[in-house]
Amino acid sequence: MKTFNIAIIGAGMIGAAHASGYRAHQARLASDQHQFVLHTVCDAREDAARELAKVWGFAHVASDWQAVIADPEIDIVSVTLPNFMHAEVATAALRAGKHVLCEKPLALTAAQAAEMTALAKASKGVSGSVFNYRRIPAVAMIKQLVENGEIGTLSHLLIQYQCGYAADPLLPHSWRYTESKAGGGALHDIGAHAIDIARFFCGDISEIVGAATDTLITHRYLPLAANAGHNHVALSDRSEKVDTDDISSCVMRFRNGCQGLFSASRVTVGMGNTLSFTLTGSRGTILFNSERPGELHIARAEREGGAFITLANQPSFPFLSDLIPVPHDGVAVGYAEGFGFMMAEFMQAVAEGKPWQKGAFSDGLAVAQVLEAIQLSSRERRPVAIAEFNQGENHV
Repeated sequence: MKTFNIAIIGAGMIGAAHASGYRAHQARLASDQHQFVLHTVCDAREDAARELAKVWGFAHVASDWQAVIADPEIDIVSVTLPNFMHAEVATAALRAGKHVLCEKPLALTAAQAAEMTALAKASKGVSGSVFNYRRIPAVAMIKQLVENGEIGTLSHLLIQYQCGYAADPLLPHSWRYTESKAGGGALHDIGAHAIDIARFFCGDISEIVGAATDTLITHRYLPLAANAGHNHVALSDRSEKVDTDDISSCVMRFRNGCQGLFSASRVTVGMGNTLSFTLTGSRGTILFNSERPGELHIARAEREGGAFITLANQPSFPFLSDLIPVPHDGVAVGYAEGFGFMMAEFMQAVAEGKPWQKGAFSDGLAVAQVLEAIQLSSRERRPVAIAEFNQGENHV
């Protein structure tokens, strides 16, 4: 029997999401031929690694990521570190022959993401970039409706990701507020998900017609102690400049002729963590809001008099009949379940030795190119064709 030993490198908030997903589906995906073992949690903060390992049932704890990657017992590596470490750690894991699941953004620049994608293609392991919103059953169902022509030829997408985690000016300064470590602010932190969903429905983006990025809270106080995630801690009287965006917006064009309006904000009070979109076609419109992830709304010109109807979760929706305990109409599914569906797909790809299609490194590269194009369009106040980055130019 083949044993796939799993390591998570990074014991923060998103590391817990990976741990939960692996734990939820490791037994389901075991067979007479293979099994998945929760092996190691690694973090420079060994106490954080120990706590995550205890909660989710990992057998070992480490503080040196290089030693974990060099360990021949480790087969699968989840990279759940701050943005500036993604490329270095994921690249090392690929070169060591591991199966690699890397958090978004894949890298800080498009050029760096291109190098990683080329390495992933040459690697024997399965690799993927984390785009978990594709796995919300209602979102996956919308993809099927679009492919089946239910709303006709796509003409317009309005998509936004709104959060309020950075609205408080007393949130301490961290790597998220420094471009050299984060790549961008709201744009890279949450906007990457919205751009991926835009590509998921409408295909490749050809041009950023125009963009604007703004930083509303220009300085933040330094923390007196180490902090993780978006937690409040005691602050010093010293502040540091914020050079990542709080809000980014753009107009974009897709290769298929569809138009797009995109916006990402981390300072929208009251919105929590909300991805929403309106997708319009020649014969209908679809609405979705992640605050109500168990449903979608669709209006079709030829049905119901063109009025919107609500389609709630049904066993026929992707993932539901196979991956939840109660596959019944209307059963609620939340963030953790959708993230777990992604982890299950990744483990299945590893077990079968097949490339991971829905969120490959090439998708991470495509998103990195769009993010960089938005930044460039905002800085130079001009349209930016994505083809500029395909030619190997690096503008950040």
